[in-house]
Amino acid sequence: MAERKVPGLSIALVDREGILWAAGFGYTDYSRKTPVTTDTLFNICSMSKTVTATALMLAVQDGLVELDVPIIEYLPQFTVNSRFEENPETRITLRNLMDHTSGLGYDVPVGNGREISYGSCEESILSLSNTWLRHKVGERFTYGSGPGLAAYIVQVQSGQPYYKYLEDKVFAPLNMPNCSIDPEFIRNHPNRAVSHMPWPHVKQVPLAIDIPHCGGCAGIYANAREMARFVQFHLNQGKVDGQTVLEKNLITTMVTPSIRMKQYALGIQPWRWWKSREDHYVLGHAGGGLGFATHMMWFPEYEFGAVFLSNAETTDRMLANIFVDLIKENLIQKDESVERPTSEYLAPPPLPDPNTFTPFQPTWKKYVGAYKYVMNGWKFSIPARVVLGLGITTGYTHVKVYEKDGYLYVNGDRLDEHLPGLFFTASGRCLDLRGPELRWENYRIKKTNNDNDGNFDIDL
Repeated sequence: MAERKVPGLSIALVDREGILWAAGFGYTDYSRKTPVTTDTLFNICSMSKTVTATALMLAVQDGLVELDVPIIEYLPQFTVNSRFEENPETRITLRNLMDHTSGLGYDVPVGNGREISYGSCEESILSLSNTWLRHKVGERFTYGSGPGLAAYIVQVQSGQPYYKYLEDKVFAPLNMPNCSIDPEFIRNHPNRAVSHMPWPHVKQVPLAIDIPHCGGCAGIYANAREMARFVQFHLNQGKVDGQTVLEKNLITTMVTPSIRMKQYALGIQPWRWWKSREDHYVLGHAGGGLGFATHMMWFPEYEFGAVFLSNAETTDRMLANIFVDLIKENLIQKDESVERPTSEYLAPPPLPDPNTFTPFQPTWKKYVGAYKYVMNGWKFSIPARVVLGLGITTGYTHVKVYEKDGYLYVNGDRLDEHLPGLFFTASGRCLDLRGPELRWENYRIKKTNNDNDGNFDIDL
């Protein structure tokens, strides 16, 4: 923690019977006034996707939704753009949303991580209708915004706010009363960790609950003790205190990887031990962002799991890797067979060859230059605001569009034009300079007064 400048950390180790050991370390912030305990709330970041997947499977169990029905059955007004096929929304299913094979990009145009105070939850979700898919539906894995849309569909089909559905169907049965995405509950919680980012120019990190799209993707706040009960629930394949909450076949569906992905299922990452030839595997999910880093994992063959929550992004996967090494060194595989999640693997087609892209055109010269992200809701220090106001941008706040080797590039990736002013990289990331709103990967951008060579000198 000292090496990585981590203010606070909470850990819980669990087996099928309950918590084996749990402890808090450090403090909720750098003021060192409030010690972290196992009851301290942290933003669990993308671990929220596993909770969303669990909620979705409970909705499947209750007959509210089906995994393989096109989502326009639930959202008739939803549309999306594609370079590859007409009416792709008629092919996207809830399964595609949860295993990240829908083709949707990482974030949404309205209410995303760079524009915190922009738009409502509904406006945020429906703004996906104006975006472009990165690939054909079901063709390949692209970590994206699908779980947020899936959570919204659960809200629509259940007829209650998503946070209330989580409380009733997940948190209450699993005895997790302090886990929530309810903004009022989180803001008023007396034992909540403060996030810390490695950028000195950020004065205050926003709460994830202030981002309309975060609910199903990364917005849940929880403590290590109660997330350990969530891991225990999965170790027991859907049972709590001997009672079935989620049917075993639906748990199996959750942990079975996509046909297009060896290492991602429905909100769960089944991965084999690093550098191991043995047939061991781990289930779980990592998370990070907005000043937090988290990880949960469970080992079905050892009936054992762990939760790590920290309030600094610098933690990354360090603790999880240490834990895996300890397991490898100290546990012996049990004799009984374990049902492992397997599926047929179908390799995706190759990405487009950038060497086949259209060479730089004279009409593209107007696009070359420096752009800055629109950053609604972020609070920067006074020196940072002065610098940004002068047009000097940082790696987090700028986009570079430039000519190189006879082609057009954005931030190191070669671009090809699909429609006048609409460009894509080989991996499908979209640069839309058609106006009136300019966008890079669904984030709003504005051209600055800096010179066009990408050096970001102050224009006096």
